[in-house]
Amino acid sequence: MGQTWDSVIKEQLLRVNETMESSIASNQAELTEICRHILDSGGKRMRPGICILSFLASGGVDSEKAIKMAAAFELIHSATLIHDDINDDSQLRRGRMTAHRKFTVPKAIIAGDYLFVQGFRLGGTMDEAIVNSIADACNAMAEGEFIQSDHERKAGTPIDVYRKIIEGKTAMPIAAGARVGAYLADGDSYIIEALGEYGLNIGLAFQIADDILDVEGEEESTGKAPGIDIHEGKPTLPLIMAMEDEVIGSRISEIFSLRVKTDDEVQEALELIRSRDVLQRCKQYARDYAHEAKDFLVGIPDSKYRDSLIILADYVVERNL
Repeated sequence: MGQTWDSVIKEQLLRVNETMESSIASNQAELTEICRHILDSGGKRMRPGICILSFLASGGVDSEKAIKMAAAFELIHSATLIHDDINDDSQLRRGRMTAHRKFTVPKAIIAGDYLFVQGFRLGGTMDEAIVNSIADACNAMAEGEFIQSDHERKAGTPIDVYRKIIEGKTAMPIAAGARVGAYLADGDSYIIEALGEYGLNIGLAFQIADDILDVEGEEESTGKAPGIDIHEGKPTLPLIMAMEDEVIGSRISEIFSLRVKTDDEVQEALELIRSRDVLQRCKQYARDYAHEAKDFLVGIPDSKYRDSLIILADYVVERNL
């Protein structure tokens, strides 16, 4: 069996999970339970994985520092997931009931705040440059969320606005984790910036691939029914391109702009998008960003960790595309 992107850091990723588990322990058993519920819905730990791989690819030796930072980023990210699900009133995340649906909105908000604080507790023990990186990533996530909110159900959202949304919500936090990993390894400024740009492009590719899966993915593998973005009126690349299509654009725009959509209308939109070359063009966008990410690894010294970053770039866009 060939090398997977995370095969060389499985031990470190286990330590990330252990660190997060100890960080969420509370005297309130239900608070711990809610935090564990959201952490267990966190997927393959790509974000902490990039932080650790960047650290090791930059010559880092003591992985414990990177593990601590990777856990901090993941805790903060998990907090944002709770708040995003509340904003969108989502029912499922990766096939599991969302925290606010299972435990009530007030308790989910408290748990999100708790995760955020615990993440900063881990990261706040580092020096000022790292704390600023974490703060900048949090700022970017908030700004991206606001831009997205301003363009919900608005036909004609430009692609460059979509990029600002996913850069803030997804790519900037991943870039910050990559930069911090290299910084902790005492990497030189070139390596820190190169890995940061790698993380940024990986984040853009990942989010585009995720948005494509909302159109053509299978619920059994993605954990959610396709068409959620259409239901919620979120401007994604497939929807933006579909609304620009000369054949289906007017109908997609009409459905997208509706405040309330029926399941039949969402299904109609999905079928129309699949009938054109929209998804093929979106996939090329994702592959271009992944290719650009790999270009930033050219100056990074050869190692099995650099190889894993290359494998990850391919995995991000080809996992179900």
